[in-house]
Amino acid sequence: MVIQKWTAKMKPMQHPVFIETLKELNHLYRKHGRVAWSRVHNELYGGHVIYMERDFPDIQALDTDETHSLEPDIRETKVRLLESVVPGSVVVTHYHVVDME
Repeated sequence: MVIQKWTAKMKPMQHPVFIETLKELNHLYRKHGRVAWSRVHNELYGGHVIYMERDFPDIQALDTDETHSLEPDIRETKVRLLESVVPGSVVVTHYHVVDME
């Protein structure tokens, strides 16, 4: 499995706006056949850091999903989402996960 992780520092008092915009973004992702953000973590007592994650079966699925990233309605909603975060604080990372039994 591949996990895409998106991390950013939020502007103060923006958490509710961020979550509502993310719900809208996930709706658009599903509409365009993209993988929605499945987990959102808000760091408590640590400076307004937010983490989002979504899972893919492999790197090819991630690459295919990203080909739809510039759809106009998705791009517009991403811009609104970024209005809630501190400029320059976004980091996107990818992890290959092996589940151990």
